Amino acid sequence: MTTITVLPAPRSSRYGLRQACRAEWAKLFSIRSTWWTLFVTVVGTLVVTALSTASAAHHQPGWYQGFDPTNQSMSGLAIGALAIGVLGALVFTSEYGSGTIRSSMAATPRRLEFLLAKLLVVGAVALAVGEVLTFSCFALGHAILGSSPVPSWSLTDPGVLRSVVGSGVTIGLLGLMGAAIGAAVRRTAGAMGIYVALLFLLPILLAKMPGNLVRFTPLIIIANSIAAVVRHTGFVSPVVGFVLLACYTVALILLGVVVVTRRDP
Repeated sequence: MTTITVLPAPRSSRYGLRQACRAEWAKLFSIRSTWWTLFVTVVGTLVVTALSTASAAHHQPGWYQGFDPTNQSMSGLAIGALAIGVLGALVFTSEYGSGTIRSSMAATPRRLEFLLAKLLVVGAVALAVGEVLTFSCFALGHAILGSSPVPSWSLTDPGVLRSVVGSGVTIGLLGLMGAAIGAAVRRTAGAMGIYVALLFLLPILLAKMPGNLVRFTPLIIIANSIAAVVRHTGFVSPVVGFVLLACYTVALILLGVVVVTRRDP
């Protein structure tokens, strides 16, 4: 009598974008530097916000003419912007530094897919962290300034929710910028240096030049356009600010794509 063995149907062995994203997510949260960076991001942002709003809570009522409590509450995002960009850069540079980039690219041979998976994970994490930070900063600033002579303000006031949500989105874009710079430079020190120069050094240099070019730099856009509820002359509108930040992000990502797809790991 002949025994017939029924074999299970073969499973697809294709390693696609979903699997690549899962792998990148696992890698990101399996190293201590990620948790430490996120810890510094949250704590540093909230501490700076607390100090900044506390210093503004002890003035006479006349001092608050034109005061923007929402923007004041977002002041701690300078620390968050720095830390989240470093985290984005480390997603790439840590693998190049340790040599594990060869294994990663062997598992995901299509380099565009490899790059996209990393960017999707970084963008999702940075966006989530950004929104948590901005709403936490708003709540903390509201609690500290609530007992001061600051005019009443809440998320339902015109422009406030846009400022809080938009500021969180900018943190997500900054995380992508850091990741793109890391992909292009491949060295942690170099990527961090370029990112810090782009955010903090460039506004200082352009502030000395005619034409008010400093208003087009990423950090000034975030601080004086997107996070601002009270508009000031000389700065771009929130919509223009978002467009400029998106253009900066896309340009850096395209640079990273060129480097990753044309050079060996």
